[in-house]
Amino acid sequence: MTSVLSAQQKPLSIHFTTPTQMYQGESLKLKVQVKHLIKKEQTGHIQLALFNAETKQSVDGWFLNFFPFQYFTTIANENFETEFPFTVPNDFKGKFIIELVAKVDSVQDSIRVTIPTLIKH
Repeated sequence: MTSVLSAQQKPLSIHFTTPTQMYQGESLKLKVQVKHLIKKEQTGHIQLALFNAETKQSVDGWFLNFFPFQYFTTIANENFETEFPFTVPNDFKGKFIIELVAKVDSVQDSIRVTIPTLIKH
């Protein structure tokens, strides 16, 4: 999901479209866009973390989240786009949480989304 930036929006914001559900064994390249209103060139980072929604424990390694941390540079009027690939394990049951955090200096944005996992028939 994307939107047009306006003066009322946050100086740094994360935008992405997430599935409403996933299946066991399914792989996904989560496409993420970081939009900003920062005028000077600075280095920032965005991080993807995955958690078991019930236990709140990290499942990054189990979900093969191999690229959880990425750097970007804030160039005026340019947004940063990236992908975070991961796979829901064949034996994972329940819901998991996708958490994205983007940070540039002291400015940050974060999003948490809970995704149910369905059994493949």
